[in-house]
Amino acid sequence: MGLFGSKTPARPDGERPPQPHETQRPAAAPAPAGQRSVAEVKTAVIGPNIRIQGELSGDEDLVVEGRVEGKISVSKGLRIGPQAQVNAEVKAHHVVIAGRVVGNVTATERVEILPSGVLEGNIRSPKIAIAEGAQFKGSVDMGGKPAVEAPAAHGPDKKDPKEQGRS
Repeated sequence: MGLFGSKTPARPDGERPPQPHETQRPAAAPAPAGQRSVAEVKTAVIGPNIRIQGELSGDEDLVVEGRVEGKISVSKGLRIGPQAQVNAEVKAHHVVIAGRVVGNVTATERVEILPSGVLEGNIRSPKIAIAEGAQFKGSVDMGGKPAVEAPAAHGPDKKDPKEQGRS
């Protein structure tokens, strides 16, 4: 029996009722004409029964609850759920790991490994947080932006200015 004496409608096979720990996001209200909604957040979800092999990229937040093998590149946030298994090179603005990731993780803002998270790979991010109980095997590079090979200041036939008077 549902709320206020009404019966709960039957669910089709395979559809599960919302769980108490899941948060439901209300749809964003349309912005008035001429204004854009700053609070509008789009999130894509790869469910727990989904398996993806290949390259995954996008311009919105991504939550992975299933399996991904290959490469993930998103310009916003990436969350790896507690039951997720990711064998991929990961690049995102910020990454939160609650499941298992095997591969290198690069974030422009932050990488966070929660107590249930496991990461086997290198981290490259200006900020990292590893919770007590989390598992991490790899190296950390907290240097700002990715290193770009600078052109040689002195070509093979150019002399060092300090040594010009010595020859």
